[in-house]
Amino acid sequence: MFDFIKRIKNKIKNKIKKNDETNPEYRIQFARRIAYKKIRYVSERSVDAETGEVVDTIIGKNGFFNINKNNELCVYCEGVNLFRAYIPDLKAYEFLSLEGVILESVDLNVNQWRQIIVYYVYYR
Repeated sequence: MFDFIKRIKNKIKNKIKKNDETNPEYRIQFARRIAYKKIRYVSERSVDAETGEVVDTIIGKNGFFNINKNNELCVYCEGVNLFRAYIPDLKAYEFLSLEGVILESVDLNVNQWRQIIVYYVYYR
């Protein structure tokens, strides 16, 4: 009987991989994990229409993350809502150094696709 239960658990674990970034449940867990971090500054990555170069522009400093009741991740800096995205649609990639995160999604404030880079406040 215990073997039967172990096989079922293994099937469930194999279906949901630990770091499956396409899984909405993983995205929600990831958003909850970064929601408690403070922000040093936020930059937006965009492509210049004339030259075609990638440009990073700092759009905010000294902020925080927030998850609201509509299941949206919000980025606030100095009292301004800079970015708001529905969490199951959010693509988030944390730096290998764990000093920040890249967020990609449709920004619900302006209804267009944005890519922002958020750097955390570093505590020793």
